[in-house]
Amino acid sequence: MFRKSETTALERRMPRLPGGFSLPPFGLHQWLALIIVCIALWAIGLLWLGLQAGSSWTQGWRQDIRFHVYLEKAESERLQALAGKLKEVPGVGAVRMVPQSETRAWLENWLGGAGEITDDLLASLPGSIEVTPGVKSGDFLYADLADAARSFGASVNRGEAHLVQAQSMLAKAEKMLWFGTLVIALAMIIVISNTLRMTLLARADEVQLMRLLGAGEMFVRMPFLLEGGLLGAGAGGLAWLLLWPPLFAVGDWLTQLDAEVSGFALLLPLLFGGAFVGWLGSLLATTRLASENTTTA
Repeated sequence: MFRKSETTALERRMPRLPGGFSLPPFGLHQWLALIIVCIALWAIGLLWLGLQAGSSWTQGWRQDIRFHVYLEKAESERLQALAGKLKEVPGVGAVRMVPQSETRAWLENWLGGAGEITDDLLASLPGSIEVTPGVKSGDFLYADLADAARSFGASVNRGEAHLVQAQSMLAKAEKMLWFGTLVIALAMIIVISNTLRMTLLARADEVQLMRLLGAGEMFVRMPFLLEGGLLGAGAGGLAWLLLWPPLFAVGDWLTQLDAEVSGFALLLPLLFGGAFVGWLGSLLATTRLASENTTTA
């Protein structure tokens, strides 16, 4: 029987929870697992913040994307025929032939009044057609426009295509990030499971004694399930705090890009995601314990 001082020291090492449960001692292995899971969650959080910044940056100019098709020595009839061909391309919202007056105004603004724009200069420029993508434009819109323009000897501005390709690349990056998150989550589950497994092995005699005294299986497993959840949630909270120094470091750069990034949006996902991963890891560890106990019996 424990003396009062020994009981107090034991409760300090194993804090009691409502319902009579007490957490297992938090030793070196738990601290290592906490650090590993925290680093993994921090890396995932940084990747999602980067994707959030990229999506916010592209969203700012996505609504203003226009494709410009240029036709050398453009006659009015050929230019109209090309515009009609471009309208038939799936995913095209609107097609507009750019008038020479608009081209003149753009050149004057670009030159800053350094030179006079003559009619001969305007006549030597290629004809321009502005294509507005539709709401449901596909990933192959640029390729389809290029094929339609090539049949008339025209060309599409490649620089504008890169903007659309950036949006498509972000969508693919998001799918890859989801896959990477699942893989890292499985790795964290294994780390937490093995950590709690070592704790269970160290307390095997105590667990066996509790069973001999009539403790139910859930009563024996509950402290370890709680420890796994708290370990994951603690790692998630610490990872969220560690996201702020990089955010402050690149804050001015993100402001220049007009990219909105919110660190608070990742608070609940990191907390609950870490707790869920920790709970699954502890569930795996205690399930193996229960199966071994059944086999022994």
